[in-house]
Amino acid sequence: MELVDIHSHLLWGLDDGCLDAHETLEAARAMASVGFAELAPSPHAQERYAGGNPALCAARLDEARELVARVGLGLRLHRNAENPLDAGYLGRLARGAAVGLGESQRFALVEFPFADDVGDVESPIREVRSLGVLPIVAHPERCLAFARAGRASQAIHAGAALQLNIGSLIGRHGEMALALSGRFLGEGLYALGGTDLHGPHLAAEWLAQALEALEREAGRAQLERLMGHNPRRALAGEALE
Repeated sequence: MELVDIHSHLLWGLDDGCLDAHETLEAARAMASVGFAELAPSPHAQERYAGGNPALCAARLDEARELVARVGLGLRLHRNAENPLDAGYLGRLARGAAVGLGESQRFALVEFPFADDVGDVESPIREVRSLGVLPIVAHPERCLAFARAGRASQAIHAGAALQLNIGSLIGRHGEMALALSGRFLGEGLYALGGTDLHGPHLAAEWLAQALEALEREAGRAQLERLMGHNPRRALAGEALE
């Protein structure tokens, strides 16, 4: 099975991810070594980062494509961004200036704050949908808002898909994320998985461990659905299953 990742900070110099082209290449090698064939790096689309500049992100994506091709990795890289689900993003989306996932741009990766227990997860999701985009909520298990009972189901009911950080299953993001990821996975709430890779350090080792944990906890069919089938469909703008 060829794995597909829709959440990483692989592109160098854009956010808190890879620092330079060497780190990008080493991280890409690590991902290829555990079976990834397609990647949609997702720079933080925030003003405090260079990732808030879509033109720079597009240029860096082209550079990364050339880099991995030059060394023969064979990875296919796609357009993407990790968008904070706030007024700034909604405004960019309304103006047609926000970056979505892949060429179709039908889906967009969005995130809620980590530490703020926002009172309402449904309204912003519905607003994104009203603007013609299907939101994929990144790593809900890391966000305090989703620690409240029923919030994850509310987000799905409002029209979002939930994306698991596979590293959460092995404790890379703390105790809350470990507990919530196991619960959400067991309840079948995730539609997609992702790595949220930020750099090459020990990447091959922890990625392999996280994929093994996902298969152990959910089974081979769910591994293929979350890390292959649905991410590939999202890139193509097709309905998730």
